Formats: sequence, C-alpha cells, structure tokens
Amino acid sequence: MQETKYFDKKNKRPLNLNLDGCDLTDWGKLYGKAGFARHPKGFKIFLAPEKIAYSDEYAIRDPYDVEQYIESDFEKRRIELTIDLLQEAVSGSQGIPRILDLGCGKGYITNEMHHKLVLGEYTGLDYSITAIEYAHDHFSGIDFAVGDAYDCPYSKAYFDVVVCNNLWEHVPDPLRLLAEVKNLLKPGGHIIISTPSRYRTANLVRILLGRPVVFMSKHHVTEYTVGQVIEQLKYGGFQIRRVLSRPLLMDKLPVKLARSLFTMLISVVGSHHQLEKTVFYLAKKSTDSTDP
Repeated sequence: MQETKYFDKKNKRPLNLNLDGCDLTDWGKLYGKAGFARHPKGFKIFLAPEKIAYSDEYAIRDPYDVEQYIESDFEKRRIELTIDLLQEAVSGSQGIPRILDLGCGKGYITNEMHHKLVLGEYTGLDYSITAIEYAHDHFSGIDFAVGDAYDCPYSKAYFDVVVCNNLWEHVPDPLRLLAEVKNLLKPGGHIIISTPSRYRTANLVRILLGRPVVFMSKHHVTEYTVGQVIEQLKYGGFQIRRVLSRPLLMDKLPVKLARSLFTMLISVVGSHHQLEKTVFYLAKKSTDSTDP
C-alpha cells in the first residue's frame, strides 16, 4: 500500500511536499512541472491555474448559507448522523483512521467530525479557494487543500473513510466520482453519502397534485431517489451497510400519524423510500471488486 499521502498523477509519482511545490504566484508558469502551488497562508492548491477563479463559488458569499443555519435543526441532524455513521465506519479500522471530507466547503462539518471523533487524521478537499482559505484560517488540526473531486491528489488506497456530505447532487457524473472514491479507499474502506431524497414528502405531495418535483437548491444538478443511489453504489463496487434518515420533530399529531402510516406501508411493500429531505448512506468497498 502506498503510504505517501499526496500523489502526482500526471507524473505518476508520490509528491514530496518540501520539494515539489511552488509559490502560488509562480503556478501559472510552473503548472505541469511543480506538483502543487502553496497558498501564502500555507495550504496546497492542485487546481489548474485557469480553473482557480472559475471554480471559486464562495468568492462573493457562501452559496449554501451553512454558517447562517449551522445551529438549525437540519444542520444539527446532518452533523449528528454523519458522526454516527463515521463512528460505525472507523470501528474496525487498524491504527489511526484516515478520513477525507470530499467537497468540504468551508470546513464546518469536517471540524465537527474532528472534535466529536478526535482520533483520526482528517483531510478536507474543496474546489473553492475562498472556502479552503476560510477553513484553513478557522479550523486547526485538519489538512485542507484545493482540488477537483474527480481528480483527487491523493495516493491510492490511502483513506479509511471518504465523506461526501451533500456533494452527490452537485456533480454531473456521480459514477465517475464514485470510481475516484473507490480508488482512494483502502480495501474494506467506507463511503458516507448524504444527499436529498428526490421523492421526499413535499415532492410526493406535488406529484399527487400533478405538479413537477422541485429541487432543494438551484445549485443542484439533479436529485436522486433512494433506490438510484443504492444502485449507483452497488454498480460502483460497494456493499450497502446502512440507509437512514432521522425525522425532525413534528409537533402536530395528524402529521406524525400520517408519516407513521406511510412509513409502515413502504416497509410492508419492501420499498427503499425515505420521507425525509436528506438521506444518509454508509457503504463498504467490496473486497472482491476490481479497482478502476
């Protein structure tokens, strides 16, 4: 197994972090020769020079308003379930588990994982240089870098767990992303995915009224049914371990009763469907599958 964390795919060799980088100001002329650029604040940049500004979706403001809603019930539940699945995923790890938060944004959930499950080597990768600059400035003990999730700058079979927290709905080719994640995971490693359920309660009501489904955000490429994500994981060489959601508290008894009856119905017919807005998946890299 390759123990060097960073890997230069263009030149097919491990990266020496002391020798193979260049200053960000020289990245335009040394791209392809230097393995990465060093931001003045110290974090690493692996994006091609022409992509840095283009991919910086956080340059003006956080497009997802995570900071604004970090104390909301939705965000608290998202963090809680992510950590629950992460604890399960690392329970059988040998030595200190290595965890990659892919599409980490400004690092809020990466930091929560780091503090709630301290034992581990934590890494965060995002496409936005502004987001990573914020994460690097605010959250210590985590190795943040700028890069492309389709083309991660890490060695094969380096990580025990890769977390994709609300990333799936943003990428045009989830199977390509899944192949990259599989390449990064050790044999028996785990992927954690959270992504909106296409047929959540609100969209089911819209369908019954003859209206089209709506996405949770204008930034989503699409949103998948639970069954589609399960099929993608199986096709990509993963074994499903858990699929879950945890309802937000509902105060009105008729709503609780209706949800309970519907949940019972889909359980009886054997459906994978979940009523909640966001569904969480824990899957294990199949030991008998071939790497891409």
